Amino acid sequence: MLRNKKLSGVSKPMSLVEEIFGQQGFQRRGSKEEPVFRMNMHDTSTSQTYALEIPFKEEGSEAQRFARFGEPYVAVSSSSTMRNGGTDDMIPRSISWAAESKIAEVADYLATSYRSNHI
Repeated sequence: MLRNKKLSGVSKPMSLVEEIFGQQGFQRRGSKEEPVFRMNMHDTSTSQTYALEIPFKEEGSEAQRFARFGEPYVAVSSSSTMRNGGTDDMIPRSISWAAESKIAEVADYLATSYRSNHI
């Protein structure tokens, strides 16, 4: 589990969320019922790939959609499946730190962009 909770429960306009996450290297994945923003992270020391996933739910009307974020997590990425629910011991500390830093960065961009658009 990641220590950074800056996004959990936060709700922002979907257009802003898609713009910021896209600029930061995330891709929208998952089903319509369980969407996530995913960023792959490669550990060069072990040649293992991990995925930072930030689940969200779309709320509101078509005219004004919002994304409400769930709890971000890092999972080991394999060729066909994402294994979630393992212990943090499986994720190297350097990957967890990088994920926490990226979450904080995205949260800051969302907060700053939203404020500047509504002043």
